[in-house]
Amino acid sequence: MGTGGHNVPLIKDRYGIRKLTPRECIRFQGFPDTFKLPKIARSHLYKQIGNSVSVPVIKRIAKEMKKCLKNGQ
Repeated sequence: MGTGGHNVPLIKDRYGIRKLTPRECIRFQGFPDTFKLPKIARSHLYKQIGNSVSVPVIKRIAKEMKKCLKNGQ
């Protein structure tokens, strides 16, 4: 990851080091491939994606909380 406003995730692949695309980043957050990215600057996309919540993680936490509440724990 860069710093100073250049927080773009990097990955090493068989061709060398490259930036992850906004689409790849949003996949890590649990969004489906059908999710439409807004037509804004890539820098803004990376910022919005970084500020989002990971939907699968939130679902799992909610599921576990529900279990605990149901069992009176």
